[in-house]
Amino acid sequence: MKALVAATLAATLLTAVPVAQAQTAAEGLEAMRTRLAASGAYSGVFGVSRAGEIAVGARGDHEADEVWRWASVSKMVSTILVLQQVDEGRMALDAPVSDHLPDWPVNGDRITIRQLLTHTSGLASPDTTPDRDADGMADLYQQAGDWRPVCEATPRAEPGTDFAYNNCDYWLLGAVLEAVSGQTYADLVRTRLVQPLALGPVTVPSGPRSEARVDGRPEPRIDPAAWGPGGGLYGTVQDLLRINTALMEGALISPASRAEMWKGDPAAGFAALGVWAYTPDLGGCLGQTRLVERYGEIGGVQVRNFLLPDLGLALSVYSSDGETVFGEVWQGQGLAIDLIRAAACGA
Repeated sequence: MKALVAATLAATLLTAVPVAQAQTAAEGLEAMRTRLAASGAYSGVFGVSRAGEIAVGARGDHEADEVWRWASVSKMVSTILVLQQVDEGRMALDAPVSDHLPDWPVNGDRITIRQLLTHTSGLASPDTTPDRDADGMADLYQQAGDWRPVCEATPRAEPGTDFAYNNCDYWLLGAVLEAVSGQTYADLVRTRLVQPLALGPVTVPSGPRSEARVDGRPEPRIDPAAWGPGGGLYGTVQDLLRINTALMEGALISPASRAEMWKGDPAAGFAALGVWAYTPDLGGCLGQTRLVERYGEIGGVQVRNFLLPDLGLALSVYSSDGETVFGEVWQGQGLAIDLIRAAACGA
């Protein structure tokens, strides 16, 4: 996801907030459907949650109840699992990794949990590893294996010095979570989210698969288990919307942890803990409104997940064609911001 440009965003934060129009999730969904129909060849699933109601739809060769790759939206889920451990006193955001993984060899006594969550650890990145079959996907992501040698390589930067998006951060967080909780990552997802929220089978599958298209061709094969806590979760759009709703309603983490999670840093493009959080001018019936967003993209699957906490509104959009141009909300135009307006304001 591209970093937000603070100067451009600041120039948009001028409009007073009008009263949002009353909308049901179903009405917002129909407005989203109309906008997506106008976008051309969009193929995927989409949904809205509002006031306890969830409405979902599909276009193209898809059904609304399909199980989809969540890609890096998985990082938002992993962040929730981390903050649950913080709430229970088993972890601290500003404690070093070595408190829980004494054998971690790369700056373990200096990299904090917060730095992993905010991609400021300075660790080496798997995205620089070989793509021997030249299919556009690093080999590391195509078959699950030991990620540690890659992430234990010479660090890219000093901990805490700058932002650099990096899956190693969340793979290491997954190892910390397992050490702290005594459960596997999959068991944490099941016991801390799936069971309490009565979700469907939200899981990290294993084994190579190819599910979408890029420029009309099958996407490179991937192994979800290789992405793990950084991008391997699969579930329905309904399940993701239930997680969004529970997070906004305070059912998953404490108010203090949620405030930390949604504290966007302007110096890092408003990156927060596992999400991006800022207050743009969304136009339409919304004006200047708090927004929490999390993007994901692997191969031909794109995911856009938006929470508007002050309205109790969330929307999620999945695309399987690899070509849908969503644009950036902070730029004030494009499909993504149009869909937010549609979900909130209706036709």
